[in-house]
Amino acid sequence: MNIRFGIVLLIAALFLFQQCRTTKSKQEITPDHKLEHFNQEFEKKIYEVAPGVYSAVGFGIANSILIVGEDGLIIVDTMDDLKSGKEVLEEFKKISSLPIKAIIYTHSHPDHIFGSQSFVEGYQPEIYAHETLLPTVQRLAGETTPIIGTRSARMFGNYLNESELVNVGIGPYQGYNSESKLDFAPPTKTFRDSLEVKISGVRLKLIHAPGETDDQIYVYLPEKKVLMTGDNFYKAFPNLYTIRGTWFRSLKNWYKSLDIIRSIHPEHLVPSHGKPLSGASEINSIITDYRDAVQFVHDQSLRGINAGLNPDDLVEYVKLPPHLSQSPYLQQIYGKVSWSVRSLFNGNLGWFSGDATDLHPLGRDETARLIIDLAGGRENLFKYAKSKFDAGDHQSALTLSGYLLRSDRKDSRARELRIQSLEALAKKEENANSRHYYLTEALELKKNFVAKLQVKPNPQLLKRYPISVIFSSFVTNLDPVASADTNQKVSFIFTDSNEKITVHVRRGVAEVIPDYHSDSEIIVHLNSQDWKEMLVRIRNPLTTLPGFEYKKGNVLQLIGFLKLFSPLEPVLSYEKPKL
Repeated sequence: MNIRFGIVLLIAALFLFQQCRTTKSKQEITPDHKLEHFNQEFEKKIYEVAPGVYSAVGFGIANSILIVGEDGLIIVDTMDDLKSGKEVLEEFKKISSLPIKAIIYTHSHPDHIFGSQSFVEGYQPEIYAHETLLPTVQRLAGETTPIIGTRSARMFGNYLNESELVNVGIGPYQGYNSESKLDFAPPTKTFRDSLEVKISGVRLKLIHAPGETDDQIYVYLPEKKVLMTGDNFYKAFPNLYTIRGTWFRSLKNWYKSLDIIRSIHPEHLVPSHGKPLSGASEINSIITDYRDAVQFVHDQSLRGINAGLNPDDLVEYVKLPPHLSQSPYLQQIYGKVSWSVRSLFNGNLGWFSGDATDLHPLGRDETARLIIDLAGGRENLFKYAKSKFDAGDHQSALTLSGYLLRSDRKDSRARELRIQSLEALAKKEENANSRHYYLTEALELKKNFVAKLQVKPNPQLLKRYPISVIFSSFVTNLDPVASADTNQKVSFIFTDSNEKITVHVRRGVAEVIPDYHSDSEIIVHLNSQDWKEMLVRIRNPLTTLPGFEYKKGNVLQLIGFLKLFSPLEPVLSYEKPKL
């Protein structure tokens, strides 16, 4: 029986993550060794931004920020797991032993929220966030979590050894592994546009500022002129699109939110990745260039789109002007202009390039056969691909190796050429995400596995996810062949939460109905936590399923029903799916 669903990946990936850095140097960065140069941005250190305001940098991919009030502490962002959260809290306690009165989440990415229980334990703080944060966190644990977990593991280099990792572009590392423990304390106070509060004698203004995420907020301390910007700004070209996969990020919303910073004129800027900045004039100059880069990509992409440019041509057309491309705050070590251009095309026009060829394009198998035939056979194509590699054209060699492996995944020479091409491209790559992706795919080929996020499920965190979210992911694993002739209903009555869910499998489709149906063939009473833990394999299905109470039907019938649900075996991107 195969009931594995990636809800764990669900929980952690996510997302994921995207992020940033900042410093005060104005000198231009040379094109060589950009990633190594940026290591200085992530020195493990507590920075005093202003009296009573501190930023913990280098303890993980993201920062945590401390505000010391009259009789308590305010924490802005809580790190990516419980271990790093605890480490940062211990450092903050050296500054002040006052109790934690409030936590503020700048947005929903895991590296900002999944260490929160380390800060909550022993206290009862109010937790502030935008009103859409909780549904976004729940949505992150959704239908695409398994593939986003895989792509995140590649992008952040989770399988690479220390000698292969320089940094992750916006922080020293993203450290999720099989030992990571995550937990999340949900918000207790939310708002829509803005919220002014006074906590422990400190006046704060929380401002909705959609950018990297739609639930992004700024935290402003008007009396100290300190502005905390979440992930809308960091010392790298912004991740207007992330290769791990994400919902469309509006470039226009992003640069308009950067304009909020300019309108406030802060004297101190504290991003959630990298060093803080001070000096109102310098901050204004840096943010103006930053928002201009985002608007440039937005406007020039649309200019090219309206002229009918295909996405590939559009990438060649949209290039940052020198004064922006040379800025130390806009180096493409995290986000890339080309990725942003493609995302904007797709976000505005969808998948169709406008070329009639793409209305009914050749399938990948057909394309591979066409290229091989054009080359005069596999041997000729391999020799040509090898000549491209030897000439230093590693991208062409990588492309052609994909056609060879698509038509024969056991071709050892093509596999080795692909590995060498990936590693050669990684050596030339200054973007952390690209570099890690190349190296991880090479490792997958060498060791014959598909990467995935390695975080183990946490029962406490599972409790925080609604049963509706779990079922939303569950039904996407329906096998259309196995269920082609099935018409069956199963009703689940969750005794601990008083929820009722019916799953109706109807010839290849599984409808989730938020109600009980008396005509169901199987009616089972169960505990929602037992169900969640069984799906993520904390509990053994063979010992868990008999413990449910069957009001109609029996355990063997439920096992037969569950066998209809199983994810496809994962493959590498060039491989044929194993259907």
